[in-house]
Formats: sequence, C-alpha cells, structure tokens
Amino acid sequence: METADQPVHPAGRRSARPGVLIAVLVIALAVTAALVLTGHGRDHGGAGAGGPADKGAPGAGSADQGSADQGSAGFGSTDPDATARLHADAADLLVLEGVSGRVRITADASAHTVSGTYHRPDGGTARVRGVVDDAAGLRTLTLVCGTDTGDDGGDDDGGDVGGDVGGDTAGSCDGDLTLTVPEKTGLRLRQTSGETLLEGLGGRLTVNVASDRLTAHALHASHADFAVTSSSADLGFSAPPDTLAVVTTSASTAVRLPVPSGDAYAVTTAATSADVQVKVPNRDGAAHRVALTVHSGSLAVLPA
Repeated sequence: METADQPVHPAGRRSARPGVLIAVLVIALAVTAALVLTGHGRDHGGAGAGGPADKGAPGAGSADQGSADQGSAGFGSTDPDATARLHADAADLLVLEGVSGRVRITADASAHTVSGTYHRPDGGTARVRGVVDDAAGLRTLTLVCGTDTGDDGGDDDGGDVGGDVGGDTAGSCDGDLTLTVPEKTGLRLRQTSGETLLEGLGGRLTVNVASDRLTAHALHASHADFAVTSSSADLGFSAPPDTLAVVTTSASTAVRLPVPSGDAYAVTTAATSADVQVKVPNRDGAAHRVALTVHSGSLAVLPA
C-alpha cells in the first residue's frame, strides 16, 4: 500500500504547477489592463485640457463657437470668398494694433457680443483671431489677423499674438475689417494707413492714425484721445465728453461738439505753424475739458 501510494505525491505537485502559472498570468494581465486604462484616461484628459491633441485640430478655436475665454476667442471661419468671420464674447476694451486698409467699427445698443468680418482684397485666405486678457480686472479683446501658410501643423498656445496658429501667420489686419460691438465697448486703435469709420461708440477711446482718412459719427465717450498724423479727420460727438485730447501733426481736422443750452467747454490750445479755430463756447473751469495740440495743418472745433 505504501509503495503504491508514493508516486501520488510527485504527480500531485506536478499538477499544481500549471495552476500557479495560470494565476500569475491572470494577475499580470489585470495589471497590464489597469495601466492601459490609466494611460488612456490621461490622454483624454490632456486633449480635453487643450493639450497637443487639440493643436491644429479641424475646427479648434473656431470663432463661430462664440467663446472669448481667457487666452483666445478663436479664429474666424474661412469662406471661399476669402472672408473670415469673428464672433466673440463682449469685452470692456477692443484693441486693434497696426491695422491698415478699411476699418469700420459700429456700436449697437442691442449687441451683446463682438462680431464682424475680415476680407483680404488680394484674394488671400483671411484669418482673424481674438486674444483675451483679463489683467487688472479689465477684459481686453485684441484682434489679430493673418494669412494661410498652407501648413496645418502649426501650434496654437492660445496666448501668443505674434506666432503661427494652425498654419496661419498672425499679424496686423491689412484689408477690410468690419466690426459690430456693444455700445459701451472701449477702443484702442492704431492704424498705419487707409480709411477708418467709427460710429456710435460710447466706451473710452484711444485712437492713433497716420496716413488715414478718419471719420467718426455720434460718439458719446466720456473720455477720448485722438492722435492724427498726415491725415484728415472729422470727429463728431453726440454727447459732450468729459475730457477730450486731440493731437494733430500735418493734418486737417474738424471736431464737432454738441453744446447744450448754457453749457461750455474749457478749451486749451498749443499750436505751432497751425490754423486753429474754436467756435464753441469756451469758458475756464467748465466741466467739459478739451486739450488741443496742433503741429502745422489746421484744426477747427465746431458746434455739432
């Protein structure tokens, strides 16, 4: 009996080894599956957070989404007629730096967003992007235009105004730019050449133009600063500004101010080789202050 039973123990040990191997294999597979799932979750999290998977993706950052979140309000969509469209959330201040061509900005009392079009008259593919900055509690929307480079592999970090974005080279707007903004949106504009039309703006204005024809209608900003060089300008207000500063160099300028009954302006003038005419009531200590600095050329302040 004992001799017959002896082979049973070795055989039993041999049969146990496959079971152990199977158990080890199952554990290994479970660990591998967990690692794969964890890594997959990180990949999706990175893409959703604007990681590399988002960069250059079709439709990423499209201005048609109507978002002006911190960083970027998106590229304008491109139509076959070389026109880009922008739609971004309202901002306290709109900034256009170094633009040229034709610019038209109209304030609409019923508007709650910034919208518009950008067209390249040379037939190139138009791009426009809004970069948002909330510094100092002032929501600033800077518009940047560009051209199609044909490279779809460019990066968009959402905050670099001067870099390449999705195959598009960002730069100044050179063409036809038409915008509609909320009534109280402020404007900081620097235009190097072309034609500018401003209508109904009520936010703070800082406008600097050179070699330009500037026309403004129905402005009702409390504070406005204009610098006009080698240009012509016709600036019309529908409400008296609290402060207005106009600096002109080799320019022909007319400023049209409303004069409510019994009201007046405190006008100060510094002129060199210039013809300056002030035809609105001028009284020291008046609540509405106008500062004129004229270097050659002519400037007339007229009743609106």
